[in-house]
Amino acid sequence: MKITVKRLMSKVVLVVIGISFLYPLLWMFLLSFKSKTEFYVNPFGMPTEWVFTNYAEVLKQFPIVRYFLNSVIYTMGTCALTLFLGSMLAYSVTRMNWRYSNKVLFYMSVGLVIPVQVVMIPLYTIISGIGLKGTPLALILPYSAFQLPSTVLMLHAFLRSLPGELEEAAAIDGCNVYQGFFRIMLPVIRPAVVTRGVFIFINIWNEFSLSQVLANSPKLSPLPVGLQSFFLTIGVSNWGLIGAAMILTSIPLILIYCFGNRQIENALTAGAVLK
Repeated sequence: MKITVKRLMSKVVLVVIGISFLYPLLWMFLLSFKSKTEFYVNPFGMPTEWVFTNYAEVLKQFPIVRYFLNSVIYTMGTCALTLFLGSMLAYSVTRMNWRYSNKVLFYMSVGLVIPVQVVMIPLYTIISGIGLKGTPLALILPYSAFQLPSTVLMLHAFLRSLPGELEEAAAIDGCNVYQGFFRIMLPVIRPAVVTRGVFIFINIWNEFSLSQVLANSPKLSPLPVGLQSFFLTIGVSNWGLIGAAMILTSIPLILIYCFGNRQIENALTAGAVLK
């Protein structure tokens, strides 16, 4: 009886925690259907009059397509470059015996504690000096550099749990190092790679500080910088339009997380299964 009550209480606590996480999204959704004046009268309740024109007004005033395409270029480019380099580097320092593998792994771990604000000025100088300012690479390369340490360490922890017989069997079948990695090891660690890709996508899609410095022109600005200029244009009093704009820019994140949710669960349980 005590065990049943404990399980029931734990489920109730988890439900309450889940609702607390979902409430800001629900509040933002309801906000997007309120008029300019209703927010100050009824900020947390249901809209008394559903204003569906907020979304049309946002699409009319806010060039969301241009900012959206810029964000897609930055996030997909960063994901592809980081996962490609990070998976190979994690494989080399984990599964190969060479002299400086531990030093490289330590160097990657140091990258986790360096805040982007510290290197923003020298990074801007370097990007301008090598002629990348005004191009998508001005953001993709720094983004990849900052996402690479966590990617390497996450994949390193996953690769460390794999049995060595996988490479031995691949070598017996005639695979070289590259064939063994791309044909054998990479499919095995796919849940971890997809999980890391989801996290990279979320981080880069929401990143603001670097993009404001390195891509602050209307032609290159991603969605966070575009949203800032849009909020400054309409003013902070029109919360209905602000809510509609935030909902439109949050849809890709919700879809990506729904797509990668199963892969994240597989990555969290795969290590225990392999062991």
